[in-house]
Amino acid sequence: MISVATRWEGTPQAIHGVEVGSRAAKSQHEQWGAQNPRLMRPVTGTGGMETALYVCDFDSMEAYGRFWDQVSTSDWFVQLRKDVADAHPQLRMADQVVMYDAIAD
Repeated sequence: MISVATRWEGTPQAIHGVEVGSRAAKSQHEQWGAQNPRLMRPVTGTGGMETALYVCDFDSMEAYGRFWDQVSTSDWFVQLRKDVADAHPQLRMADQVVMYDAIAD
């Protein structure tokens, strides 16, 4: 299994916008092959109310690649880039991490 986490940083109001957008994007991401899309908010640790992590799972790197091929050529992604640019500096996509489970059987 592959998990992909996109870290968002911004004002509480901007992060609320990420929450609204993530809720709206969930079904589209599932149609493109993402499993268990979720927006995780820290309870403790770094970031607090100014951080959110959008996390999706995939069966393999190939499945993630197919997902990304669809995302990167979509009108949805064009709009996302515009919305994020318009929200800057109150919101920024800090990073994206692609992970695998190193101890999976």
